[in-house]
Amino acid sequence: MALLQEDLHVRMTFGEIAARIRAELINCPDPTAEVSGFSTDTRTIAQGNCFIALKGENFNGNAYAKQAAEKGAVLCILSEQPPEDPGVPYLIAAGDAYGNLAESCIRTYKQKGLRVVGVTGSSGKTTVKDMTAHVLAAKYRTYATSGNHNNHVGVPYTILHMPPETEIAVIEMGMNHAGEILHLSDIAEPDMAIITNIGTAHIGNLGSQENIFLAKTELIENMPESGRGGTLIVPAEDAFLHGKMTELRAKTNVVYSARCGSPDAELLAESIVESAENTRFTLRYAVDGSTAETVLPMTGLHNVTDALLAVHTGLLLGMTLRECADALGSFVPGAMRSERVKYGNVTIIRDYYNANPEAMAAALQAFGLIAGNARKWAILGNMNELGEFAADRHRELGALCRKYADEVFFCGENYQDFAAGYGDAGCAFPTQDLLMEALDALLRTHVGEPVCFLIKGSRGMHMERVNDMLETMFGGK
Repeated sequence: MALLQEDLHVRMTFGEIAARIRAELINCPDPTAEVSGFSTDTRTIAQGNCFIALKGENFNGNAYAKQAAEKGAVLCILSEQPPEDPGVPYLIAAGDAYGNLAESCIRTYKQKGLRVVGVTGSSGKTTVKDMTAHVLAAKYRTYATSGNHNNHVGVPYTILHMPPETEIAVIEMGMNHAGEILHLSDIAEPDMAIITNIGTAHIGNLGSQENIFLAKTELIENMPESGRGGTLIVPAEDAFLHGKMTELRAKTNVVYSARCGSPDAELLAESIVESAENTRFTLRYAVDGSTAETVLPMTGLHNVTDALLAVHTGLLLGMTLRECADALGSFVPGAMRSERVKYGNVTIIRDYYNANPEAMAAALQAFGLIAGNARKWAILGNMNELGEFAADRHRELGALCRKYADEVFFCGENYQDFAAGYGDAGCAFPTQDLLMEALDALLRTHVGEPVCFLIKGSRGMHMERVNDMLETMFGGK
């Protein structure tokens, strides 16, 4: 039917909000008055909004209640008495008022028929979330997490901006530490869950893949129990998840998909043909024997795995295989996720929203096919949050680049480890400025050659600066 946009006119009365978070209204002459939406940021607050004050180690939103009111807030939810009267009604709520309000709203929506799909994983979760929402929107009024608003602030934000007519919500959940996804699943209460993979992202915080697995599978703790509709969808390609089949099935219903063939998979991708522009394959649903040809406008086998998770969700929610296959053909990846731009014989692959060892390897493997006969230049930034594993993982990445790239430039804290794996100290730099200086000098000796650039790195590396430099050079910006 439609992929719904944010409803900027979500209405709720002051009294209803107070009841939902069990707090007393202060300075409120009319509890039947309504708010038209919710905001945690005075910079983007709109007239009629409810301002929700967040508090952290380095900030205290309670101090900005009066400013929020001056910018249009008609109600403030605070966690402590403000330094000055905001001049509008307010509540002082204990605990996580933002999360509690969102949890209350999701339960109300679910009583009206809403179904929730939770998505997590070490890599690819935003792409899978977007693909799943795109497929489901072919049949249902679907709403999904915007961008990667997937933490303790982003998940409540998603829920509180959800249009009332939503039939299926696809909610992404991320984490850096154990316990975080459990908190998010408490709020969103998913009916179904997708885990994209168990990799090594955030292993510096969690210590092992086993601990990452335990943290990711917190997602299923608030799903309906086996036999009451809760289902976990996972890829058989992920050896860690496949090896945990018995353990997972003791907790919930589990279904597998596969692009490499697996006797445990219900949904399979067969006869896969990749090109620089797209990937064609046959979907086969073993449950009913149906098949459907499809074209995914992306390159890379990891994207086929992602597409299978999206299609499997659609099937379990009542779509036909043909409906799901047709929907895949019009999917467009989000910004900075395998996004391509062309300037004559120069192609730039913007894939720098984030990075971890598994995502880096997948991007490099697809790189050669996308580049075709053009010279392949990989421009990579550090993979962060790997802790004691960082040196080894960056050496492995350096060695992998020998196989998939003609020219390599690397920057970041682990530049020496990368260079050791690649075998050339001249390709890696401690800072991005030094990388761009060297890149600029070398590019001027290759003017006119067909070139394909892959730009990737952890979000904190701000690799968009490199993209801006290349676009200025080749696009005339």
